[in-house]
Amino acid sequence: MMAKILAVVVTMGAACAICTAEEGWERLADGSVGREVEFKGAGGVMIPAYVRKPEGAGPFPVVVLMHGGGFGKAATVGLGRSAKSPVTDFVKAGWAVYAADFRPSKVTLASVEIDDTVEAVKAAKALPFVDGKRVGLMGGSHGGNVVSRVMSRVDCSGAVLCAPAALDLIEVKKAAGRGEPVVQKLKRIIADMEKERGAPAEEIEKDPGKYGYASAITEAAGVRCSVLIINGRNDDNSPVSVIDVYVKKLTAAGKKVETYLPENGPHGFYFGRPEIPESKEAAKRAVDFFEKCFAPEAGRGKGFDDLK
Repeated sequence: MMAKILAVVVTMGAACAICTAEEGWERLADGSVGREVEFKGAGGVMIPAYVRKPEGAGPFPVVVLMHGGGFGKAATVGLGRSAKSPVTDFVKAGWAVYAADFRPSKVTLASVEIDDTVEAVKAAKALPFVDGKRVGLMGGSHGGNVVSRVMSRVDCSGAVLCAPAALDLIEVKKAAGRGEPVVQKLKRIIADMEKERGAPAEEIEKDPGKYGYASAITEAAGVRCSVLIINGRNDDNSPVSVIDVYVKKLTAAGKKVETYLPENGPHGFYFGRPEIPESKEAAKRAVDFFEKCFAPEAGRGKGFDDLK
């Protein structure tokens, strides 16, 4: 009898421990749980984030997500809680998701955002249910731009860049000069960059270091992981010709890179805005990519090409 009572007490204790662990978490429609959190950015600035994990104890691989636009807690939480692909696909695959925000800033493409996102990756790795050796990065638009810089600063399993706007302002200016569709905001950013550095992009390209200019393209040789780039050919926020230059730079540097460049891929389609057939294909490719990157063999020196 006493043994039975003890068994009941132990069982109740375990159940209470689970309740305590789940405290503050919300259960989502797919059975996963999530909660709003914060992480310390550069200089100790607190920045919003949303963490979501599948059912089970883990440890889970984690995908750190960066939305487009600028600071916006609602956008961060919305992405983390998303009921659309690719977020739901990541959770279904058994991976945690860590959606991180930007700090409030009046400066476009502030370099401190790169440092902040490095700290976001550290925060995601430190979660008790996360496998810190299996970390993926994914960003769209502005978030894609930031991820393109972070992946040369942190060790991660793989990175997915979705329409990384302003990937390289010098190349974007060339695209505009060729008559390719380029959104007006990018042209303003280029003009601001030239004014700040006191020289046109054509002159800066000759000696980027002299003018303190850096971009994903100038840092291509330092990329530490395999890369998947998703970009519509009709996206005027991220001209596909700039992506082509970047892919050549990565390949020349010996980096592993894949692309999905559909003819119809308006800005945001990779996050289901708008939700079109290409959105599902983009999500499928992102899942397939991370599955290869998270595979146990990937951590034992097996080449990325061998995992295809």
